[in-house]
Amino acid sequence: MERVLVTGASGLIGSNLCHKLGELGYDVVGLVRGESNLLGLKGFKGGLIQGDILDEGSLLGAMNGADYVFHTAGLVSFDNRRREELMRVNVEGVRNVVEAALRSGVKRLVHTSSVAAIGIPSVGDVADESAAYNRFKYRIAYGDSKHYGEEEIGRGISRGLDAVIVNPGSVMGRRDVYYHSGILLKVLKGMRFVPYVGGGMCVVGVDELVDGEVSALKQGRRGERYILGSENITFRKMFEDICGVVGAPPPSFRVPTWAARGAAALLELASNFTGKAPVLTKAHVVSATLPHYFSGEKAERELGFKPRPFIEAVRASYSWYLENGLI
Repeated sequence: MERVLVTGASGLIGSNLCHKLGELGYDVVGLVRGESNLLGLKGFKGGLIQGDILDEGSLLGAMNGADYVFHTAGLVSFDNRRREELMRVNVEGVRNVVEAALRSGVKRLVHTSSVAAIGIPSVGDVADESAAYNRFKYRIAYGDSKHYGEEEIGRGISRGLDAVIVNPGSVMGRRDVYYHSGILLKVLKGMRFVPYVGGGMCVVGVDELVDGEVSALKQGRRGERYILGSENITFRKMFEDICGVVGAPPPSFRVPTWAARGAAALLELASNFTGKAPVLTKAHVVSATLPHYFSGEKAERELGFKPRPFIEAVRASYSWYLENGLI
């Protein structure tokens, strides 16, 4: 039986991947930190190892005997005040994973990056995997960190590592214990008046995403990146779908960009006193104003990736939250 290590096993992607790999008959071990929320791993029959991607020693121990590694651990934040932390986790952490994988002799590493690491297309266009990174001038720390993380994978490949990169859109689905995309369900559910912003983004349901990750392990070409996206959807349509599922009124007012920037600044300021992450940040607003649509045709062609309607992921996420008393 082939052994697989999944980093970030308690997260949205990692937990669903652990369950999926277990169902497929792999011997799965999940790497989690001591403070991780393990609710998403309820029912998981594989093993768990405590460790941290910033501790190469714990990575080497976790990879001992592993045939394959899925690196899903990372920091997702559009709060530019966390730039140093983003670089440490999403760049230094990747560097440590690459080094441990080379030293452990794993057969293949599948690295979970993001469409945020791919270049922004021209207005009206859709970008593919060949789009060079062109976001530095926008100073969005998250995208920069994911780009630099991919460069670490490239350096590992040049040293002999067999690695494949997957670039998911914004992920929605079950087991989002840290409320990454799921925060939208929680916030919109209680609203009587729902505003929205212009623009849109590439989204993906976590169920088809993990199918794509497994396909990347089996069929992906060494050194290639694959966009995994279900839909390119406007924010208005996204909010309509979510509001329909959680029972909120449909979005009815488009917020001007200047007003969104002002609200983000106030929320960031408030977070300094509350200690809670702001729901909306200035980097969110900047990102929303940029063309953010991407093509998953390469993954469909080479990996057999099968996109599903985004609303299916919204329904699955909401049902899981209700079942676990989280919303």
